Amino acid sequence: MVDRKLRVLWATDGSANAHGAIPFLRDLILPAADDLTVLAVAPHALLSGARPDPAFLARATPSARRKALAESHAAAERSVTALDPGTRVIEVVSRWGNPIETVLRVARSSRTDLIVMGAKGHSSLGLVLLGSVSQGVVQNATQSVLVARPGVEFGGRIVLGYDGSPAARRAVRFLERLDPAAGTEIVLCTVLEPFTLPAGTPVAYRQRALEEAHKINERQHQRAERSLRAVAEQLDARGRRVHSEVRSGQASTALDDVAREHGAGLVVVGSRKPSPARHYLVGSTAEKLVRHCHASVLIVR
Repeated sequence: MVDRKLRVLWATDGSANAHGAIPFLRDLILPAADDLTVLAVAPHALLSGARPDPAFLARATPSARRKALAESHAAAERSVTALDPGTRVIEVVSRWGNPIETVLRVARSSRTDLIVMGAKGHSSLGLVLLGSVSQGVVQNATQSVLVARPGVEFGGRIVLGYDGSPAARRAVRFLERLDPAAGTEIVLCTVLEPFTLPAGTPVAYRQRALEEAHKINERQHQRAERSLRAVAEQLDARGRRVHSEVRSGQASTALDDVAREHGAGLVVVGSRKPSPARHYLVGSTAEKLVRHCHASVLIVR
């Protein structure tokens, strides 16, 4: 276990969408956090998904900047009031600039472990789902990121996607670091993409090939069950309530289905950190989840 508690950055514009993160902050994150910084970026409401005009940012007068910063600071203060953190001391800051760059810069300078942001809700329009700001932060942050859906409660159940990779093992450790409250159920899930016959398999070999494909899928399923059993025993030894299952299909869709079936408000997955040679998560399970999952999503890096 890591001795130092989490440093958390909550980027908010004071809106209802941003406040969708409050149940997760209150019930899951704050108990494990040493420091919480609440950040609002001026001009006000840029975190809601508006695309800032660089020319406007550059030409703004000092008085306009002061006014915008004051409005953003007030929005952050309203978010703290809505969170109602009790006697906990929380740092509230407002910054001027491009919201994606500002969130990432503040996260780096404050040695943030976890960035928390709200999402706009559901949409079939890919990038519109998260808004340009959340999407940009998810794609470029080297820290873990929680994207909270508006109207989604924590619910005491968490789906943890696990495939045995180093990223998945980090996700397990990070969830343990959050130390969910007693009684929280963790649904461990491995999703396997089934082996299928190549197109054009000759009819004469089709039956034999089908039998071989079935054996391959059975072996994969058994290996996945053994791997999940080991992780479940590890969590169970620490007093966790754990349920595990193996699914077949496309990973992000299957994890979303599992979350719906179990009434889980949060899906946790591991992901590689972005690099100069790999700027985007395009095609990854993590990105598909944050775009389309009905539940909130925690991407662990």
